[in-house]
This record gives sequence, C-alpha cells and structure tokens, in this order.
Amino acid sequence: MRRIHSLARLGATALVAASFAIPPVLAGGGMKADQQQAAAAQRQPLTAQNFVTYASNADLFQMEASKIAVQRAQSAEVKLYAQQMASQHAASTGRITAAARQAGLAPAAPILTTHMQQKLNELQNASTNSFDERYITLLVEAQERELRLHNAYTRSGENPALRSASSETARLVQQHLAEARRISTQITADRPGNS
Repeated sequence: MRRIHSLARLGATALVAASFAIPPVLAGGGMKADQQQAAAAQRQPLTAQNFVTYASNADLFQMEASKIAVQRAQSAEVKLYAQQMASQHAASTGRITAAARQAGLAPAAPILTTHMQQKLNELQNASTNSFDERYITLLVEAQERELRLHNAYTRSGENPALRSASSETARLVQQHLAEARRISTQITADRPGNS
C-alpha cells in the first residue's frame, strides 16, 4: 500500500512539473528540493517530446539571459561570453528541433516558465556592480541543470536521432560550463579585497 501511495505521489510530482513545461531535473528551488526532484526524474521516463520541450525551454532561458548580459555586462570577457551563449543556444535549439522533426515529432515553440521569467527579471534588475557575477552564477546553475537533462536523455532516451543530438549538445554544454566556472573564478579573484 505504501508503494502505491509513493508511486501516486511521484506521478503527481511529474504531472505538476510537466504542467509548468519544466522537468524535475531543471526545476529551480533549494538544494533539497532539487535533489528530491532529480531523484524523482531518474525514476520517471523522459519521453522524446518532453525532452525536446525541456531542452528548448532551457535554451530560450539562456539566450534571453545572455541578451540581457550583452547589453549590461561590465566586463568585455563576460559580454563576449554572453554573445557566444546567445548564438550557441540558438544553434542548440535548431539541432534538437531538427532531430525532433526527423523523429516525427512536432516541437512546440519554447516558452519561459514563471520561474525562468522571475530569474530574468532579477537579472535585469541586478545592480551594475553585481551584474557580471549574477549573470555568470545564473548561467552556471542553468548549464548544470541542462547538462543533467542532456546526459539523462543521452543515457536512456527513446529516440536515436535525439540521443545523438543530445550527446553532441551535452559536450558543448560541458565546455560552456567550464568556461563559465573559469570566468566566475576570475570575477571572484578580481573583487576588491581579494588581491
């Protein structure tokens, strides 16, 4: 009986996450909530259609954050990184969408969830002095979630064309994440009082 209730609760969690067009592995929140959602996602199959939706939404979020950073970043390095991210996430969406169409799926247009929009509003309203650090922190968090999504689909996705596109995208996201972490370390080192 307990197992039935646990499965029902797991199904409800997945249904709520799907209603917001964001999988548990990409959902925001505290560390404990992220861990619980990631564990639930690992027990829940990631369908091809849901994967395409989640990946496209993640790309849209990072493109929009990067467009803000192109306008507001103080560091030339952060501005250049933001330009690259806007361009590369547009290409990622194109790659995933093409693979989805090849698989016979009809991908929906990506959307920003309420949580994503809130994070973009916070970024837009960040002070000039804290903007670069806030943007890079936001991108590191988003790329960590995106990498988990792509790795999960690459390991167990149902469609070979999407698995291949996801694997290629995961390699790029890993590079983006390494660069964002390097920039974050540099920002921290450059803070007044850290010399």
